[in-house]
Amino acid sequence: MPQLMSWLNVMAGLILFFAMSGISEWVIFASPQAKLFPFIVAILLLVNAVYLALTRGEFWARR
Repeated sequence: MPQLMSWLNVMAGLILFFAMSGISEWVIFASPQAKLFPFIVAILLLVNAVYLALTRGEFWARR
């Protein structure tokens, strides 16, 4: 289960970064101020994905 959550977090974070980039024609976040919140959420999602990938739930399984 942690691996699934890790992959979902990575995909959601990358989709947010793609939506904020100038590559796509999406006009979801028009101003730089509007891009701040999704940027923070994308960073949190990617950090959480790395954390889940490194721990793999072994710490909680021992308890």
